Amino acid sequence: MHTGKTSGIRGIRRVRLLLGTLFCTVTALTALLAAAATPARAATGTDSSAQVTYLAERLRANPVYVTDQLPREVPQSTAPAFAEVAKRTGVPTYVIVLPSQSAADPSLLTKVHKRLGRDGLYVLMDESFVAEAEAHGVGAPAEDAWTIALYEVPYDAGPLRRFERFAEVVAQGGEKAAARAKAARAKYGDGDEEPAPLYIGPSDRSDQSFLTGTLLTGVPLLILLLVPYVRRWWLRRPRAAGAGGATGAAWRKEVKASRALRRTLPVLALACAVAVAVTAPVVFDQTRSSWSPRPRAIDLNARLDRVAEGLAQDPVYADPESPRVLDSAQSARLHERIRAFSRSAGGGPVFVSLVPQLTEDESGGDEEAFAAAVHDKLGEDGVYIVADPASGYIDAFNHGLRLDGYSLLFDLPESITYGDDKADEAGDHFLGERLGALMTILDKTPRTDEPNSPGDPYPVTDPVTEDDLPPLFGSDFWPALFMGVLAAGLVFGLVAGLLGIARRVLRRRRPEPLEA
Repeated sequence: MHTGKTSGIRGIRRVRLLLGTLFCTVTALTALLAAAATPARAATGTDSSAQVTYLAERLRANPVYVTDQLPREVPQSTAPAFAEVAKRTGVPTYVIVLPSQSAADPSLLTKVHKRLGRDGLYVLMDESFVAEAEAHGVGAPAEDAWTIALYEVPYDAGPLRRFERFAEVVAQGGEKAAARAKAARAKYGDGDEEPAPLYIGPSDRSDQSFLTGTLLTGVPLLILLLVPYVRRWWLRRPRAAGAGGATGAAWRKEVKASRALRRTLPVLALACAVAVAVTAPVVFDQTRSSWSPRPRAIDLNARLDRVAEGLAQDPVYADPESPRVLDSAQSARLHERIRAFSRSAGGGPVFVSLVPQLTEDESGGDEEAFAAAVHDKLGEDGVYIVADPASGYIDAFNHGLRLDGYSLLFDLPESITYGDDKADEAGDHFLGERLGALMTILDKTPRTDEPNSPGDPYPVTDPVTEDDLPPLFGSDFWPALFMGVLAAGLVFGLVAGLLGIARRVLRRRRPEPLEA
């Protein structure tokens, strides 16, 4: 009886051990699978779920979404043009225009489609190219159209023109698109050949102005100098022995022709100068160095208004178009540090903008100008921190607080401003930890009797006129007028020298000149 009871207890223990082992194994496998399936938060340090939700909601309201962060290159006002082109594909098309730095997730379109729940052709554009294209539930040669838009269109054509070519190829159907993509890869794939650029730059316009000025004075002056000289040389050239001399009638005819030439030459030279001045603006007719239209005031203020409105509600504003770089715990700690600083002696409000800084944005990528503009929009003094979720750079600017603003601007450690190599490689650039370290420096920043600020930022390039080419008859045109005179003199001297050599050669061949 006792032995049987002991055996039963041992059996129960074996079963419990087996079940426990099985449970642990299943738990471990579940954890591993979950870690593998979780969107690379641990690996990249970013979370794109909020970005995906934001973009999906924008597409739910309108199938074309253009960011407000690229007004210098792709203003929001171009959205109707993108929408018009999207209709040409023949299938439901959803277009997202984002800065390239904000679209680092290679599965962004797939996630947006899943979140939106609508089949169609999904196209991701950046400031220059068709970045990605995926067809979900529709027949569209997305990959071939992407290839053709990449290869066939000049590099400076701009995203709208590339999207036009993309839509044109999609509308052609799969068979034609495949053949066309194959031909494009064969022609341009090795990089040795590419379509000619569509636009010129300021240096090209400088060359055009210089050429115009040189021709405007050089050509008329050459006419006035060379034509009479060549004519005299021709009349006085050595002729073969035995040739008849000039008769009285021939001489009178020659004198009459010379007088007519003297009257005609100035008119001809003036006509050439006028022709150069009139023709040059027609030949050199480009006025801008980029495809992008001039941004309107609403385009340039859209992002600033958005950030200022967000900071009015929360002192930490995370750009919804970018992956999140602060998790909930980091965000909570940062908020607590901000509240503590605002209550400290000589402290005050702190506003953190987690927003990309781009050369194509309203501030031209100038963090100081961006912070000053947001301060003006918000209308509240404080420390304005600009943290770029794409580059990981951090800057702090004092506006109106009794703090040593110069130390914040010039003396922040590089480990905070730029981070180290590990921060550069991490998806979130360790912004949570570095912002915490910045708050510690703020707590220790010397207080001043009066608000201390470095002053107004340097003015940024005018976004409305920055792509305008200099006028053809501008600063490079006027020095070229003098160069035209020098060039005409140089050509005249060269021709005169060659004709002099020719005269000596003819005299050697014909030693007996013709007597008058």
